[in-house]
Amino acid sequence: MGTANVGHGIVVGIDGSDSALDAARWAACVARRLGEPIDLVHVHPPTSDNGTDPSEAVLTAAEAAVRDAIDRVEVRRSTPSGKPDRVLTDLSREARMIVLGHTTTTEWQSMVRRSDVVSVANHAECPVVTWRSREGFQPPDGRPVVVGVDGTEVSAGAVEHAFATAAALEAPLVAIHTWTEQSTLTYGEGSRFTDWTAYVEHRREEMKSHTSGHTERFPDVEVSYRVERGKPDIVLLEESKSAQLVVVGSHGRSPLAAAVVGSSSQGLIHHSCCPVMICRAHHRSETEAH
Repeated sequence: MGTANVGHGIVVGIDGSDSALDAARWAACVARRLGEPIDLVHVHPPTSDNGTDPSEAVLTAAEAAVRDAIDRVEVRRSTPSGKPDRVLTDLSREARMIVLGHTTTTEWQSMVRRSDVVSVANHAECPVVTWRSREGFQPPDGRPVVVGVDGTEVSAGAVEHAFATAAALEAPLVAIHTWTEQSTLTYGEGSRFTDWTAYVEHRREEMKSHTSGHTERFPDVEVSYRVERGKPDIVLLEESKSAQLVVVGSHGRSPLAAAVVGSSSQGLIHHSCCPVMICRAHHRSETEAH
């Protein structure tokens, strides 16, 4: 069984915003639980007008926020130059996780002008967490980690990361599979009169079977399985109101493609009430590394 990711270090993109500072605080708490260093990264343009560069001041403020949130965590700082999304995507090749503040664009704006958060989430080679909250920074607590499960390879990677993160945070895990009548083989005019109890129980048992290896590997994680009727983005957005983290898989669609065909991860990036972890299909496991 592979590990959630063989990368090292939690990279936090720092842009001077309050959201990035809260992302750094959250990342530091997670890094402490995982025994990982935290890398505060401020990307600056290749050239500046008069030689002035705010990078050090921005990183100093971020490190102060981290130290205020939690002690005994290794903090590293860097100020690479380039385009933020490309630099962070490059760093994702070696990182265990990337954590970013929330995007400032709407879903429509993300289609027509670049969003660094969306771009990194769509292209990174390690999980990307976009930090969101309705109540400001909150350290890890007893609220659950929620993971969307649909039986695909992409979903399997998200489940693996969700178990590892829930174990580190000592949090319960809620695995959710969503369905609509249109998604079943029996969809038709009479579907609304069908008793779906057997179908729901079948899906729940499938989820248990697919995650049995993870429950053995993380025996201390309390897992519950739910099958909810509804569209995944709507169900998971509702769950984000009471979760401390929502984990989803993503094929890495472009914002335009996601807007056309629909994407749960894109919707969560823009509207979730808690941090969202997006796991790409090509996540690296220890098995693959060897």
